[in-house]
Amino acid sequence: MRASESTISRQEPMLRDKPRRSVSGLLRRDSSGIIDGLGDSGNRDNGPIVTKWDQLQLAPELLRSLNKFGVGPPNKIQQRALPFLLKGADIIAQAPPTQERIAAYVIPAIQIAVANMSVRTPQRGPIVIMVSTTVDQATQAQRMIRDLGGPIGVRSALGVGATIVSGDLAQELRLLQQNMPHIICGTPQKLHAIFTTAGGLAGSEVRFLVLDEVDQLIARNLHDFVFNIIKLLPPPRSRPVSTNTPNGGISTNGPPPAALVDTALGNSGRRLSAMPGQSDVLPPTERQTALFSNTVPQDVLNFATAIHLKEPVRVLVRRDGNTANPDAAQGSRGLRQFYLYLAFTAGSRGDPAAGSNGGLGIIGSGRGGATSAETTQAREWKLDALADLFDDIDIGQAIVHVGGMATLDAVVYKLASRGFDAVPLHADMNNGTKLAAINKFRGPTSGLTRQSPTRVLVVYDVQVKSPEVPHVPLVINYDLPKAVEEYAHRVAPAMAPNYSRAGVVINFVTATGGDVEMLRSIECHYKMKCPEVPMSPRDIFVN
Repeated sequence: MRASESTISRQEPMLRDKPRRSVSGLLRRDSSGIIDGLGDSGNRDNGPIVTKWDQLQLAPELLRSLNKFGVGPPNKIQQRALPFLLKGADIIAQAPPTQERIAAYVIPAIQIAVANMSVRTPQRGPIVIMVSTTVDQATQAQRMIRDLGGPIGVRSALGVGATIVSGDLAQELRLLQQNMPHIICGTPQKLHAIFTTAGGLAGSEVRFLVLDEVDQLIARNLHDFVFNIIKLLPPPRSRPVSTNTPNGGISTNGPPPAALVDTALGNSGRRLSAMPGQSDVLPPTERQTALFSNTVPQDVLNFATAIHLKEPVRVLVRRDGNTANPDAAQGSRGLRQFYLYLAFTAGSRGDPAAGSNGGLGIIGSGRGGATSAETTQAREWKLDALADLFDDIDIGQAIVHVGGMATLDAVVYKLASRGFDAVPLHADMNNGTKLAAINKFRGPTSGLTRQSPTRVLVVYDVQVKSPEVPHVPLVINYDLPKAVEEYAHRVAPAMAPNYSRAGVVINFVTATGGDVEMLRSIECHYKMKCPEVPMSPRDIFVN
C-alpha cells in the first residue's frame, strides 16, 4: 500500500487498471509498521525487511559489538520494535518475556548512551533508566548492557535489593556519583530510593525510560514508585515523532503512528494523577518512553495515559507467531483462525465518529473509554488492507463483519471499486430487504464485472445464521466484536459441516481501540490461539 493513494472518488470507474498488491507485502511494508523477518528479503517492491543489524542506523561501535559477541539476526520483536525506538518514538510492546525482548530495549538504550557520550558536558545523572518488576529481569538487562556496551565505554549499574539501611544507600549513592552510569537498571522500590532520597541521583538528563513487565508492575501495586520517579525526569516529548518504520533510520511514507486510546473512568479503584510536579522551567531535553508487557489489558493503557505517552506505536508479537500449520491454527469445530495486525491508528471497534470523553482511566478498573476519532488516512489504509487481502486469495464467497454503518458503506464501496460483488446487510433493513440481500449473496454469480467475481456479504449488527447462509470459506472480522459472546455467532457460517472443509476466520487487529485486548479475551474465552496470517495468505485455504 502506498501513502500517495487517496480515497477513490465516486467518479472513478468500478474497476481500476492497475496491478494487484499482495497482502504479504502489507505485512512487510515499512509503512504498515510491521517488519516481518520471515519474508523474502530479496523482494524490494514492498519495502525493505530488517534481517541484519547493519540495516539499522546503529552507531558503528555498537554494530561492531553486536558482531563481536555473535548476536544472531534480529528476531520478530526486535524487527518490529527497534526501527521505531531508534527513530525516537514511544512504544507499547506486547511480547513474551524473553532475552530477545530485553535486547529489543537494551540495544536502543546503548545507542542513545553512545550518542550522548560524545556531546555531553560532565554527566550529572544517568541517560537511560530501565525499570524491571523482578530482580532477575533487571539483572539480565544489566548483564547484556555490560557485555555489549561495556567494551565501547557505556557504563551501567544495577539497582536492586533492600533499601532499609540508610547508611548502605548513602554508600551506594556515593559510588554511583563517583562513576556515574550512563544506564541504570533496577527494580521500582530501589530505583525510587536512589532518585528520591536526599542527595540521590538527578533524573534531569534521562533521555530514555524503559518500563518492562508493566502488567506485573501494576498487578503488584508498584506503579506509584514509577510515578514518583517520572516526576523527576524530563517531560515526555511535546509532539509525536513520525513513526513510519525506517530502514536504517530513513523516513519513508506511511500511515500515521498509532495513537494511544483515551481511556475513560471506571467504577472502582483509584483515579490516576495527571502526573503533576513537573518543574516550572522545563528541561532542555525530552523523554522517550518504551513500555514492554506480557499482556496489554486496559490497566496498562490507563498507565500509559497517566505518564503522557505521545501517540505510542503498538507492537504485537505472539509466541506462536507466523504459522500456516492448520493444526496450530485450528480452533474448534473445523475453524482455522488467524489475526492480521496493522500498526496504525484505526480507532475503536465501531464507527470512526465515536468520540472520546478524554478521561483518564483507573488502574484496576478493567474498563476503558472510546478512542479518538480515526483519521481519514488511517481508515483508507485499513480499507486497502482488506481489499489487498481479497486480491491475494481466490475464493468464491466471504462474509465481512464491521462495527458501524459508516464503515459498512466504506467497505462496500472499496470492494466494489476493486471489482468484487459486495452485498450490504444491516439491522436497519426490513425483513424483505434482508432476505433479498441474503438471496443475492447465495445466488449464482452474474459475471458482469469479473469473470469469476468474489461475492462478499458485508454485515453490521445482524446475526447471519447457518441455515440462511450455507458454509462460507472465509469470515473476516474487519472490526472485532464488542463482546466475546458475539464472536461465536459471527464465525458460525465458516464452521465446517462434518469437518469436510475447514473454514477460515481472519481477525483484523489494529494498534489502538482495544483490539489487542479483545483478541486476547476471545482467545481466553474460547480456549484457542490465533496465529498471525502467514506471508502467503492463500496457503491457509489448502487442506
